[in-house]
Amino acid sequence: MIPPFLALFCVGLCAGQGDIRRHESLPRPSISAWPSSVVPANSTVTLRCSAPTRDGNFALRKNGFPQGFVPSPDSPEGLAEFHLADLKNSNAGEYTCEYYRRESPHIRSPPSDALLLLVTGNFPKPLLQPHQRGKVTAGGKVTLQCQRPEHLTESIMFALLKKGTSTPIQIQNPVGKETDFSLQNVAVDDTGDYSCVYFQGKPPFWASEPSNHLAIWVTARDSLLEDTESSNRAETTLGTTEIILIIIFTLLFLLAAFLIYRYSNCGAALDKMTKRCVSSCKELLSCSAPGSNQPASWPSGLTGCFLPTLTLEEGTQGSRAEEPHGVTYAELNTRALSEGPSSQEKQPLETCVYSALKM
Repeated sequence: MIPPFLALFCVGLCAGQGDIRRHESLPRPSISAWPSSVVPANSTVTLRCSAPTRDGNFALRKNGFPQGFVPSPDSPEGLAEFHLADLKNSNAGEYTCEYYRRESPHIRSPPSDALLLLVTGNFPKPLLQPHQRGKVTAGGKVTLQCQRPEHLTESIMFALLKKGTSTPIQIQNPVGKETDFSLQNVAVDDTGDYSCVYFQGKPPFWASEPSNHLAIWVTARDSLLEDTESSNRAETTLGTTEIILIIIFTLLFLLAAFLIYRYSNCGAALDKMTKRCVSSCKELLSCSAPGSNQPASWPSGLTGCFLPTLTLEEGTQGSRAEEPHGVTYAELNTRALSEGPSSQEKQPLETCVYSALKM
């Protein structure tokens, strides 16, 4: 039994304008396919027609002719779902939908844009290949070439498909046996599996098997930039570390050379100083016994000198036991030391007084 609204719609169409006439003031509906408008034979597809009104009945057309498909009774208001099961090649074509008002005046909307439904499997699969290899940066360009077999001479068209989308990404005419699909300013959302088909551009709209899937990976520009900056920072840190190590080793080398130089000079100076000191001491220790003349180089303020091996004079033996062992005394002329150089020159030389203990 034909539903009343469908019978009324058919009556209006058959009667020409009649009571149900097209009115351009009504909003145009839209049509879509789920899961895709390019499906294999014997599969099921759902055509959805939606309109911004709740007061309307929907009808489906194929290649401009009304179809007897009835919307699902579970369809929500403002939406009609047409289930097409066990698809055949004869189901391929351009579909549109429209709606009409239930209440007077009974007018119908303009048709929706056409949806091309393709049933694949009539021709051999094409070859899909990229013009460039590797990852693609967001904002860049991707060119994919779809090539059909050479033995086909029919007038055909190419469609680029992406897994997860309901309609072809692009539809193009061929250039010879192939065509190029260009994806401009790609984004991360363009990452996915792509394929292509070729089909007849007019009824019966036969289509080929889909090509093998081609995976495209789009890398975010910011992530790539961040990785590059991290690499540059690592290289900069490495270069700074090397410079610091070079400076440290250079300073250590200079310090070692300076210490060696100072050590050599100080050793020579110390040896020279020791020789001068020994010479001076020999002059100081060249004093004669009491009664002898003091050398001219003897300091004027020193009236005695140290002799390690001297014989005790008579009169001092009584005090041997009282003095420490190995001690020698020297008597200084403090008055001569306190006076200036002029007074020292006038003072006569005194003989050395030796007082020593038994060694």
